[in-house]
Amino acid sequence: MPRFLRIPLSGLAFLIFYGCASAIAWILLPIERHRLRHLPADEQRLALDRFFMRTYAFAIGFMARLGLMHYRLPDTSKIPPGPKVIVANHPSLIDVLFIKASLPGVVVLVKAALFKSPSLRRIFMASGDFKGPDGEGQTFGKTAVLDIFVERLRAGRSVLVFPEGTRSPAWRLHRFRRGAAEAAIRAGVPILPIFVLNDPPVLKKGDKWYDMPKRVPEFELEVLPMIDTANRSSRELTTELRNMLAVRLEAARERTVARNRAEN
Repeated sequence: MPRFLRIPLSGLAFLIFYGCASAIAWILLPIERHRLRHLPADEQRLALDRFFMRTYAFAIGFMARLGLMHYRLPDTSKIPPGPKVIVANHPSLIDVLFIKASLPGVVVLVKAALFKSPSLRRIFMASGDFKGPDGEGQTFGKTAVLDIFVERLRAGRSVLVFPEGTRSPAWRLHRFRRGAAEAAIRAGVPILPIFVLNDPPVLKKGDKWYDMPKRVPEFELEVLPMIDTANRSSRELTTELRNMLAVRLEAARERTVARNRAEN
């Protein structure tokens, strides 16, 4: 689809996204909870996890049907069950949608500002996401936030962390913070690295909804081998994680450069 058509469709997608968020929060979610009310608490939690997983899958599927992107989700059937820290690079605004559509029951720390929306707040709280402190206090390395993450892990939830703390620059990575590895060590859980490919980069930090690349962007997730955190330091683990994702990012960049040269 040409770029001049994708720009208005992108605006339409954002409008529909927020409209659907209200419909989910105030109509579909209450209906789902009513349907599940007779189940034990654990089964209700699992059913809600699947409900939200389908919701996120629908959201990205809808954007793909509009012609705004192509995407490929990973096969997660062989991922061992149990709580884990999920660590990923963060090239775009919508990375979390792909990860939540791939793995049920994943919780994230949400910016405090987003909790000001009544509809989004209901969705976040129902799915297990939780609010970070206001302002700079929401940094993952802060003790209070780290304690919340460890608490969630010990309660059996998997926690998604973007160690860069913000969206990545195009084809690069920021410095990784050690909070994700530290939380995994304290809770005694493994780390699951996920590489997110966004080619060409779109919805980066500072991008507007109308900043569309010439080519339709492709999103792809690669689940990397699980990392055991026993007897490891957070510094060592953080370095390993960043190197692992940086290698894949550079390989993807080189493929794109080669393809662009061939097309030109």
